[in-house]
Amino acid sequence: MRRSTLAVLCAVSLVTGLSAWRLGGEEAAPAPSVLPVAQDSQAPLFTLPKTRWKKTWGDEFNGEGAPSRAWRALSGGTGWGHEARQYYTPANARQDGYGNLVITAEKAPRSSRLQCWYGRCTHLSARIQTDRSFTQTYGRFAARVRIPTGNGVWPAFWMQRKNGGLVGSPTYGEIDVIETRGQEPHLARGYAHAKDLKGGGVLLMPEPLEAGYHVYGVDWTPKSITWWVDGKPYAQLPRYKNWPFAKPFFLVLSLQVGGSWVGPPDRTTRFPARLTVDWIRTYKAS
Repeated sequence: MRRSTLAVLCAVSLVTGLSAWRLGGEEAAPAPSVLPVAQDSQAPLFTLPKTRWKKTWGDEFNGEGAPSRAWRALSGGTGWGHEARQYYTPANARQDGYGNLVITAEKAPRSSRLQCWYGRCTHLSARIQTDRSFTQTYGRFAARVRIPTGNGVWPAFWMQRKNGGLVGSPTYGEIDVIETRGQEPHLARGYAHAKDLKGGGVLLMPEPLEAGYHVYGVDWTPKSITWWVDGKPYAQLPRYKNWPFAKPFFLVLSLQVGGSWVGPPDRTTRFPARLTVDWIRTYKAS
């Protein structure tokens, strides 16, 4: 997840009366709500593409223990490009036996000898991704998630371009379906990144994100990327010259601690923090 100083498009929306919803049938795509969206007077009103979606992949997380082999867990405490403080370990991403994947960020035990870029690691967490099992170009991508908050906590469900190179390279691409700065508990954020460009927006929620589950999604087409929460769109990035989002992307779930965008945790930050995922589903135009 990369921060950039140049915004292609940024919209701020205010949604009132949102409620979490659960999709009934595994093969059905999340349907956009018909309720109006109350938006900031300066923000345009976005609509979702008029597309019929067919499910292509998903994970309901109905097992126990480690997630399925579709997910590859990363390890290490390199800082991950922006001075993150956690050490990623596979043990911190587990299915709970009740239909959820739980990624836990916690303080490292005093006996730990794990080393991070700044010395002995202070926190543990997890990042898992589908780069070796599933990629897709365009479609609807959605997850039902309960997001943790707190100073220095950085949860995200995002996508990265397959074989796109390192952050900042001309071929790099990233789509953040949902990410948050934990110190801003009412703001859902969705962005798309490429070299020197960023587009997307933020959504002001009536309750803290950790208060309950919401379905976060993007509709990604050759013409645009549109972000939505519980079926209600709040930001859109139109296609532009040298559009880098026409390649396969893989899925990522991560829960960072600290970093240049969110800052370090402090004494008010509650650990363990948990990113709880009920399901992830992907679709293509039928």
